Amino acid sequence: MPVTRRNKLLAGLIVAAGSIAGAFYMRQQLQADSCERVNLYFADGTLLELGPEEVAAEELLEQGRELLARARPERS
Repeated sequence: MPVTRRNKLLAGLIVAAGSIAGAFYMRQQLQADSCERVNLYFADGTLLELGPEEVAAEELLEQGRELLARARPERS
């Protein structure tokens, strides 16, 4: 079956649409991951995730920011 110009154009459009959809999805994921949150892991394997909207998380987030600031070398 010969490949026609129309088939090549259709394949190109499908690849372009897939690339745009993939870029949009990746951007959404990066924006979702950029918010600060606290993950508390317990000995029994459970996980409790606290986001910035949680009152209990604010103190832990502040302590985490301070620890990261101390751990990072001075930027010049």
